[in-house]
Amino acid sequence: MILFCLILLSCNGQKRQELPKTELYKNLIGKWKVIESNITPFEHISYCDKLDLLSIFEFDKYGVLRVYENEKNKNNCNEYQTFKIEDSKINIWEHDFGFDYQILKLDSDSLILKTDRILSYQYESKELKDFNNKIIDSISEKGMIIKMIKI
Repeated sequence: MILFCLILLSCNGQKRQELPKTELYKNLIGKWKVIESNITPFEHISYCDKLDLLSIFEFDKYGVLRVYENEKNKNNCNEYQTFKIEDSKINIWEHDFGFDYQILKLDSDSLILKTDRILSYQYESKELKDFNNKIIDSISEKGMIIKMIKI
């Protein structure tokens, strides 16, 4: 009975709240296709380990982010993630942790993001140690830059 009451209270019928209708959010909402990245494959935290060109980032009007390996995939590779624009960053939250992308450019048809986060798959392959060290050095110096166009 207690479990039933908790479920009933958690489903109180509230509508999801839409994001503010600012210019930044208006430009961001929609589907974006990756057309260039200085490092490939790149990752987006939460099971999107090795994304490449043509990956899709979908930002919805309720603040939910879905990431797809490509346009053909119907299932997103990330967990449930929400986003919010603060200052010049897109803050992304998943369950109990957050991370961000710095916005280098955002207008109605192009989005350029940057992160300094080291890729986790870099630590998986010992036989590519020299190659991995070059990528880690590159990210440390310039960051990982992801360019997208709106589709």
